[in-house]
Amino acid sequence: MKIELICIEKTKKNEYRNIIQDYLNRINKKLSFKIKEISFVNPGKYDKKNILNKQVNLIQRYINERDYVVLLDERGKSFSSIDFSKWLNFKISSRDIKCLKFVIGGPYGINKNMNLIHEEISFSKMTFSHQMIRIFFLEQIYRSLKIINNEPYHYE
Repeated sequence: MKIELICIEKTKKNEYRNIIQDYLNRINKKLSFKIKEISFVNPGKYDKKNILNKQVNLIQRYINERDYVVLLDERGKSFSSIDFSKWLNFKISSRDIKCLKFVIGGPYGINKNMNLIHEEISFSKMTFSHQMIRIFFLEQIYRSLKIINNEPYHYE
C-alpha cells in the first residue's frame, strides 16, 4: 500500500520542514508514504474562482481512477484517533485500493467540483493553515500506525 499527501505550495518554514521530515522518516519505516507539493497559482494574476479551478487541474494530474482520494476539509467526517486508525487500517488492508491519496487545498481551500474525491475527513471544525495541517496529519498517520501495530505511543 502506498499513501500520498498532495498539497498546494511547498512548506516554507524550516521548522515545519524538519518536523515533517521527522514524521516521514518514522512513517516510511512502516509503509510507503510520499508528499507531493504543487506550486500555488499566483494570486496576483487570477481571481479566487480561477485559482481554485487551476489548482484542481494541477492536483488531478497526480490522481488516477485507481486511487482512493480523501480530501482533508473542515466539513468532512470527524474521527477520534482510535477510529481514524481503524479507518486507515481498513483502507490499507483493502485489496481494491492501490494508493490512498490525501489532498490538502491551498489558502483558498479547494474546488469541490473535483470529480475524483471519494471521501472527506475533518481534523477539526476549526480552520488551520494549509502549512500546519500537514504536521497534524502526519502525526495522526504515525499515531494510527502505532495503534494498528499495538506499539506504545497512544494512551487513553
